[in-house]
Amino acid sequence: MWYDGRVSTRRGPELHGVYRNELDRALHEDAFECAFRAALYKFGRLSNRRILELLRATAASNAIAVRETDRELLDRWFATYSFYFRLLKDRRPWLVERPAS
Repeated sequence: MWYDGRVSTRRGPELHGVYRNELDRALHEDAFECAFRAALYKFGRLSNRRILELLRATAASNAIAVRETDRELLDRWFATYSFYFRLLKDRRPWLVERPAS
């Protein structure tokens, strides 16, 4: 997986054009969003059913044939989530900085 470490938006590196297809984009954006919330708020509920529904629906709406089993899709998602979670935890001071109001 190629990623240069820059995070351009809260939802992840979607502006960098690193995805092969919409399924990869959805997987990365969702995993990043969940990792961001878990790193920032120190909690999180991850639903395998929700993850699979998101990925399968994205694939179907973009005419992408998914040959991976549910287990393989979940393994990919959780590997991506773990990558982003570690990245964000290492940058924790950046996450909790708030602009003065």
